[in-house]
This record gives sequence, C-alpha cells and structure tokens, in this order.
Amino acid sequence: MTNTDNGQHPKPASKAGISWPIQERSSDPVAKFFQDGSKLSWHWNWSKHWKGPLVPETSSDLVINADFVPMVWSPELVKDGNFLQPGWKLLMGFNEPDHADEAVAKKTSPEDAVPAWIEMSKWLTQPDQKLVSPAVAGSVDWLKEFFTLIPPETKPSYLAVHVYTTTFESFVSIIEKYWNEFKLPIILNEFAMQSFDPNVPGPQSQQQVHDFMGQTTKWLDETPYIYKYSWFGSCRDSYHLHGVHEYNRLMDNNGEITPLGWQYINGGHD
Repeated sequence: MTNTDNGQHPKPASKAGISWPIQERSSDPVAKFFQDGSKLSWHWNWSKHWKGPLVPETSSDLVINADFVPMVWSPELVKDGNFLQPGWKLLMGFNEPDHADEAVAKKTSPEDAVPAWIEMSKWLTQPDQKLVSPAVAGSVDWLKEFFTLIPPETKPSYLAVHVYTTTFESFVSIIEKYWNEFKLPIILNEFAMQSFDPNVPGPQSQQQVHDFMGQTTKWLDETPYIYKYSWFGSCRDSYHLHGVHEYNRLMDNNGEITPLGWQYINGGHD
C-alpha cells in the first residue's frame, strides 16, 4: 500500500517492476509502464527520489500508479542532504559495491559500507518499513563478509540480486545460489538477456529475448522466495543500457514502449 501524499496510489500487488535511470532527468516516461491494464506494480531509479530536485525535468503534477522503492546508491549518499520521500516501505542498499566501473557503481569494501548501512537502518520508523541488502555485481563473498560485520538488528529483510546471463538454466542456477547461501526472500532488481563474459555472445535475435523473458518471468512468478523483480532495459538514451544489448529495450529512444516492453507490461509470459 502506498502513501497518497507522494502522488502515488495503491494497485494490485504483483512482483514485476521497472528500473528507470535517474540520469534520464525525468520520471514522466515511467508512467507509460503503469497505464490501465498494466500488470506491473513498482519502480525504482537507483536514487532516493522519483520526483523533485534529483529528477528535475519531472512534471510537478506527475502521478505514477505504482510503489516507488528508493535506493541509496553508495554509502556517501546517506548524508547527501536528500531525505526519502514519504510513503516508502522498502529501502534498497548500495548498488554493486563489489564493482569497479564508476559509471554504474562506487567500489566499496564491506567494512567501509557498514557505518552507512547502520545509519540507513535508523530511517526505519514504522513496522512495515524494511531494508533490502546491497546488490552485488556477482561477489557472494562480498555479501557474506558484509553480513558478518553488520549488527544483527540491521540485518536486511530481503536480498537484492543482479543477474545477467543468456540461458534460462544459468539464470535459475545463479538465483538458486543466492537463495541457498542467504535464505532471504529475493528482490531481483536487475536482469536481462546479456552476458558480460567476452567469450559468451549476446542475444542473436529479438525473438531470443522475447523467449528468455517469457521463461524467466514465468519462473520468477512461480517461485515463492522471489519477492519482486525488475527487467533492465527501461530507458531512452542508449548510454544508460551500459553495454546491455539493445534487444533488451523496453522503451525506444523516442520514449515509445517497444514490443518487448508491451510483453513485460502484459505479464511477461502467457
């Protein structure tokens, strides 16, 4: 349930959501994913806000009929002077702190991430507000060390996970690895048909990605320990794909929903 004070309204619960780069400077295009009949229920943008100074080109009267899940992108942003907007229930931790690419992450050791995490935990003032773990690029060891360092009372309620692979089998295997290690409900807040291994080719056709989305979203919807998920590919500017193949796009560079985007809006699978 969302707080209508932040311009949002409740809608039927579903697991599927949208990731939208705050660097697009406007949340207006996000509303297209939540028009009447959409089966999507939430959105996030790697930031604390979906409206206001951090996304300055957003229309002041914009209403998005979905939950917004804020994120503190890196530990330094805990004290950047921007407070969370009203109505939040989940708060995501740091983005890929095990990753050295400064275009997408701030590389941080587990030890250095702990003080900011403790500070974030103090923002939970209501029983239904919950923490979501940092989302690593792939280092289970980073997360394991982090979990040994944080105070028990700050343990997250959910585990954020990123998965980039090109087969359904490897997709399931990677997620199962996280589940078996941590036994926390999973929020898969980034996934697409893409491998960053130079020896693994990307998708060879648009149809491959349609099929991959169908398989993965069906499995995600049917797997009890998956709490939420969001496909990576919602943006207008190709730069914001950060190397993920264009076949994964849910929106084109003119701000129009792609056929893959419509598949996702309609549930991802039959």
